[in-house]
Amino acid sequence: MNDKRGYRAEDIAADLENLGEEIANDTERTLAETEPEDFSFDAWAAMREAIKAMRERLDEMEAAIDRAEDEANERGDAAEGEWETYWD
Repeated sequence: MNDKRGYRAEDIAADLENLGEEIANDTERTLAETEPEDFSFDAWAAMREAIKAMRERLDEMEAAIDRAEDEANERGDAAEGEWETYWD
């Protein structure tokens, strides 16, 4: 078993999906419950900047996943080579 920290990739993926849905739903609900015509230009710009920052953070998260996957593949390749050498 390789779940030494108790998390599976599927669990992390589900958390990410659920959190994204929660943020989207909360944003839509909040906008529906407010008076958008009262928002200033700066308020609209601030919301768009927050989304831009979230996109950048999502890109960073994807890069972290890529690095972890690459590391796992490298470890797997190294371990595979060890077993082949052992049994030769």
